[in-house]
Amino acid sequence: MIIRTTLLAGLLLLAGCAEEAVEEPPLRPVRTLILEASGAEAERELPGRLEAAANRRLSFRVAGRLASHEVAVGEAVAAGQPLARLEATDLRLRRDRARSALAGAEAAAANAEAEWQRARRLYEAGSAPARDLDAARAQVEAARAQRDSARDALVLAERQLSFTHLEAPGDCRVATRLAEAGENVAAGQPVLVLACGDDLEVRAALSEDLLGALVVGAPVRVHLPLAELTLAGEVTEIGLPVDPRQATWPLRVRLVGLADDEREWLRPGMAAELTLPLGGPGSGLWVPMVAVQQDIDGHFVYVAEPDEPDAAEGNDVANGREATVRRRTVTLGGRHGERLEVVAGLAPGEHLIVAGMSRLHDGMRVRLIDDHRGDAEASP
Repeated sequence: MIIRTTLLAGLLLLAGCAEEAVEEPPLRPVRTLILEASGAEAERELPGRLEAAANRRLSFRVAGRLASHEVAVGEAVAAGQPLARLEATDLRLRRDRARSALAGAEAAAANAEAEWQRARRLYEAGSAPARDLDAARAQVEAARAQRDSARDALVLAERQLSFTHLEAPGDCRVATRLAEAGENVAAGQPVLVLACGDDLEVRAALSEDLLGALVVGAPVRVHLPLAELTLAGEVTEIGLPVDPRQATWPLRVRLVGLADDEREWLRPGMAAELTLPLGGPGSGLWVPMVAVQQDIDGHFVYVAEPDEPDAAEGNDVANGREATVRRRTVTLGGRHGERLEVVAGLAPGEHLIVAGMSRLHDGMRVRLIDDHRGDAEASP
């Protein structure tokens, strides 16, 4: 009897261990994104700055020491108005030396002319050989050439002296001073920047991922926070990178339909925000790049099909619910930053798996965590 009881207890213990051994492992958690289509146009915001359409960087045509500025930053200037000047002592001395050299050359030329006339009369009278006449003619020609050269040197010295004064090329406004009084400046080194004309434009730096999305003539929206204005704009130029270390392309946008009363509030240098159109409605869903995978069959993603919520729980929150993994083959469109456009294979409302995708397979059971809506992912 005792043996039978012991055997029965052992069998019950083994049965309990067997039941514990067959417990199912916990479901793998995944993070999902609920796709939502946006009927609005795909857009990207870009910071910029309001500038005059004609910015002119003025410089002296000769090197020297900057003596003074005749205007202040922000001051309006008229055509021909003096802006700055260089110390001209050295160039003035050079001009005086050229003037003296010209006077000497003119005297030498006059003397050579008299000698040649005397030699010609003696030759005609038979009192001087022909070689004396030829020598006198050579001397007068050389003297004339030296006189002409001295005259050109004086003109050049006077021109260089006039280059020590910088004048406004038109009706403008002083935007920036790039050099101060007392500094030595080289010929061609900019010392002033003028904003000329009434036309205004916005300048910005375009990143590489936006190059294919914009063309000259494309409409953009311009917002000026300081003036509290939103204006229409048009792309007028997409330049080439100035600095090879910065992979950005200079972008210029013209303001369209700017009224006179609006123009009065605008000043070069104001901050601007550009809204660039990158696509139209129905152009596809934009998903994080990390969610898209590729194998020999092409690009694919994983979506989760959540189970129906338990009515006893009294809610339909997807977080924490179980779901089934489905593999979807997708067709890709464009790319903007860290997002890809899916033009086929996905539909709004589906739960796209964006984290925990390693070792997933079609039909696998998972648990949803941090399930949020992706309205911001519908456009770059």
